Amino acid sequence: MGWRIYAASAVGTSHLDKGIPCQDACAFHVEGELLAAVVCDGAGSAARSDIGARLIADALARALGERLARQPELLAGPRERFAEAAIEAVAQARAALVERADADGRALGDYAATVVGYAGDAQRGWFLHIGDGIGVAEAADAAAPVVSLPANGEYANETWFVTGEGWREQLRLLEVPAPTARLALMSDGAMPFAMARGNAALYAPFIDPVSRYLASVDEDTGSRALHGTLADPRTHGITSDDKTLLIALRG
Repeated sequence: MGWRIYAASAVGTSHLDKGIPCQDACAFHVEGELLAAVVCDGAGSAARSDIGARLIADALARALGERLARQPELLAGPRERFAEAAIEAVAQARAALVERADADGRALGDYAATVVGYAGDAQRGWFLHIGDGIGVAEAADAAAPVVSLPANGEYANETWFVTGEGWREQLRLLEVPAPTARLALMSDGAMPFAMARGNAALYAPFIDPVSRYLASVDEDTGSRALHGTLADPRTHGITSDDKTLLIALRG
């Protein structure tokens, strides 16, 4: 059975109150057993970060997916080979953003966004990560999940962005060596209720019933329901941030 992907973003109350659009975005690219998925969180301080997050998510998922379709053996490593492909894919997506910034007459930093992504097939995969957000890959055998943790800067509320000059140095890769049964990518706004304390695993009382429902419906229906969950007023007391959650299941 192939991948089933359910994804949604919901604007946070801090943005609703100010009439600011959702600055999160997600995208995925599937070809057979291959999946490339990306979640981006636009910087709250950047004027066009909603556009930056959308462009990077779309372009990076497409670039990764198309590269892996041509060279699926990259997933098997070695690490250096996958790293080269990941860097090229991020550079390609970033170039599209540079082109947009130039066309708009804006600074690239106006489109600042973080990246948490996954590239994998039925046997293995890799996380790629710049800045905050989190990725979790769970194997079917209930072994400990592989978790790609957020990375922040020196000061509180500081993180790294794909638009930064040092993005290559901040690009982190983490191997997922076993087949993934459930994958979750999320922005930091979803972490308070979707991750367990300490961020070592998904929060089962939330994610398990959500996943059971998603597994029973088609992707469009599931994604709409997931949006409803993320936009539920009960989440407003937990976080005022935008919330994005992408869940990919394999039966």
